[in-house]
Amino acid sequence: MRRIERAGLRAPARVLDIGLPRADGSSDVLDVTGIHSLWCLTREHGVPTGISFWDVSDDRTVRLSDIVDAEMRDAGGTHGTAASAGVGDPPGIGLTVAICTRDRPDGLRRALASLRDQTDRGFSLVVAENAPSSDAGADVVAGARLPRCSYVIEPRPGLSHTRNTALSRVGTEYVAWMDDDEVMDPRWIEQIKAGFAHPSRPAAVCGVMLPAELETQAQVHFEQYGGFNKGRTLAPEVLVAGSPLVRSPLYPLPAIGSGGNMAFRTASLRDAGGFDPCLGAGTRTHGGEETRVFAVLLRSGHTVLHWPSAIAWHYHRRDDEALRRQFYGYGAGLSAFYASMIRSDPRVVIELLGLVPQMLRDLGLGSGGRRTEEVPADFPPSLLRASRNGLLTGAWLYVREAVSQRAGRTTR
Repeated sequence: MRRIERAGLRAPARVLDIGLPRADGSSDVLDVTGIHSLWCLTREHGVPTGISFWDVSDDRTVRLSDIVDAEMRDAGGTHGTAASAGVGDPPGIGLTVAICTRDRPDGLRRALASLRDQTDRGFSLVVAENAPSSDAGADVVAGARLPRCSYVIEPRPGLSHTRNTALSRVGTEYVAWMDDDEVMDPRWIEQIKAGFAHPSRPAAVCGVMLPAELETQAQVHFEQYGGFNKGRTLAPEVLVAGSPLVRSPLYPLPAIGSGGNMAFRTASLRDAGGFDPCLGAGTRTHGGEETRVFAVLLRSGHTVLHWPSAIAWHYHRRDDEALRRQFYGYGAGLSAFYASMIRSDPRVVIELLGLVPQMLRDLGLGSGGRRTEEVPADFPPSLLRASRNGLLTGAWLYVREAVSQRAGRTTR
């Protein structure tokens, strides 16, 4: 067993979640026959402290204590801090969990099961389904037997329409969002609430999204690219416009947060206008709706808290074509986000023009881009091309989507 960089991950890989120190009485020996890599999260008293990667292709077994010893001996991996453990959980906080779904009953069932296992059961639940083709989702929700749970259908296509419908049903001070291709860490609700108790008084709390499995090379490729948390550490970060961590709210790199693990003060989200219906999955633009909300909040002087103790375990796309579409969607969603911001305030163009040189360097549209330098040499060029193609077409797709919606036409 030897430590490697993220780029050295190979499928099949095993995802491990290990506490420091290990005192759970479980076996120390792990069978890694047929496994090439280990992706390992370590925690101290339940708080994530490091992510490390290991090549085990020449091993049949490994000792988990060896990983623990290595993590305690040096600062390898992507290390954070246990500081977030000291923030109190405000008693009686009113929070609603919102899940948007569409014809994915198996994933929804798995997601709801993770909510039953929460250490803090003090939450309501809204499941909003986008134009379902059957009653399967409603049946899953009914069978979940979660208290304070409601189910609503949004007939208009698009994730943002569905998010806004769910938001209209929220009657609590806070709302947290998760996706139907995730399972939430047992302390997720507890940690979301703790994040809102942070002294920075954030308008939004963003957790981390970590891989639930890395069985296929497509899933590993996504992690090699940085996963959902590219550029963010496991240390809490207070994000304020104009600070070193946020050069500009219009320049969301690294990403402020991910739509599958974010929470808001409900009033702040509504004041921001909710989610632009011309952005997001199910539209021509494919994404960008959460990026816009974060940008609007930051530009309004609000604080966003990057809070790694709130963990979602995400099931990445398993095949190459689905991953290629995802990369295209991320690129399209980013430039569509810019089009959305310009549509709401044309003065944004002036600020964007000043950001263009840095954006071109970091997004890898020229030689030596930051994103392309960090991936392994054998990373599929088709994925990078898909992202660039999406970036180049997203603004035009936003215009088409806006015109189509105004005319009452749909994209499905």
